[in-house]
Amino acid sequence: MKDASQSADATPDPPVNTPTLATPVRQRSVLLITDDQVHNGPDGPTARLASTRLRLLVALRALNDHGHRATLVANTTPEHIESARNFADADHIVIGKVFQDYRALADHARRRGKIVTLDVTDDLARYRTLAPMHALTEYADAFTASSEGLAALARTWTKTDAPSYRVDDPFADVFQPVGGSLGRRPLRLVWFGSPTNARYLNPQMPGLIRLAGQLPLELSLVSTGVHLFQGLMERYRDGLAGLTVRYSEWSPDNQRQELKHADLVILPGDLDADSALKSANRLITAIAAGRFCVASPLPAYEALSDYAMLVDDLATGIEAAAQMVSADVDDAIRSGQEFIARAYSPALIGKRWVEILTQVGASVPRP
Repeated sequence: MKDASQSADATPDPPVNTPTLATPVRQRSVLLITDDQVHNGPDGPTARLASTRLRLLVALRALNDHGHRATLVANTTPEHIESARNFADADHIVIGKVFQDYRALADHARRRGKIVTLDVTDDLARYRTLAPMHALTEYADAFTASSEGLAALARTWTKTDAPSYRVDDPFADVFQPVGGSLGRRPLRLVWFGSPTNARYLNPQMPGLIRLAGQLPLELSLVSTGVHLFQGLMERYRDGLAGLTVRYSEWSPDNQRQELKHADLVILPGDLDADSALKSANRLITAIAAGRFCVASPLPAYEALSDYAMLVDDLATGIEAAAQMVSADVDDAIRSGQEFIARAYSPALIGKRWVEILTQVGASVPRP
C-alpha cells in the first residue's frame, strides 16, 4: 500500500493507443481463434486458459452485444478453420493463444483481404510452446496485449508498423464479501496461477520458512500439474518449521474455494524476468474475492497499490499485513472492489475491444 501522503488516480492511466469510445461505423464479421478448450458453463461459455476467459470470450460477447457478428472457434485445426464458412465470411481474424502452425491460415486471410490481429499475453520469444504464435507476428496487422509492457514489446517483433493496443483483463467473477482473518494461526496463505508463474515462489521460500518460525503458515497452491509442485509439497507437507504446503488442482470452483478458505493471497513475481509484462488479473481476482494480497511490485499492479501491499520480500509483507488493523484491511479491500468495478468491469473492457477492433478494421488498407 502507498504512504498516506501519496494519492492514486481514480482510474488507471489510459493506454496510449486506446481509441476514444464511439459507435462502430459498420457491422463487422469477426472470427476469434484459440487452441484452448472451450465449453459451456452455467453462465455461458468458459475456458481452461485465462487468456481465453478474460480476453477472447469478453471480446466475443461485446462484439455481438454491439451489433457485430462474432464467432469463436476453439480446439480444432487450422486446416479445418480455413475450410469453414465462418472463416470465408469473416473480414477480421483475431488469433488468441494457439500452439499449432497458423502461418498458412494467416497468409490466406491476408491475401483474401481479411484483417489479422494477434492477441498476446506473454513474451512470445521466451516460451518454446508459444513459438507458433511468435511465427505469426510477421502476419499481424495489429496486436492487442494484456499490459503496456507487452504492447511495447509487440512493436519490436515485426519490421512493419503494425500498431499495438493494451486491453486490460477484466474481473471475471462476482464480488465476494470481505473475509479472512489476519490474526488466525496458522495464517492461511494461498497462491494461484499457471505453472510458469510458480517459479517465482522459490526465491521467496527461505523468507517464508524464517517467518514461519514465529508465525505459523499454511500455504495452498492452486495450479495445474501436481507433479511440478511435488518437491515443494513433500518438503513442507508435515508442517516442519511451522510451514505446511498443500496443492489443489485448478478449476474455477477450486480456486473460489481456496480463496474463500484463505486469510491472505500471495503473488510473487520477478521484475527482471517477464513478470514486468504481466497483467493485473490475479491481483484483481484476489481483491474481487474479498481477500487482502501481498504481491511483488509489478507495473500492472501499480494502479491497485492502495488496496494491496506491494513489496519485494513477501515474508516482510506478510508480517506487516498480520499486524495491520483489521478495519483498515477491510476498508482497503472494499475500496479496491469499488475501484475494480469502475476500471475493470467486463462491460468497460468489452467496449474497449469493440472500439479497438473497429479502429483496426477501418485503418488497415486492403485491396
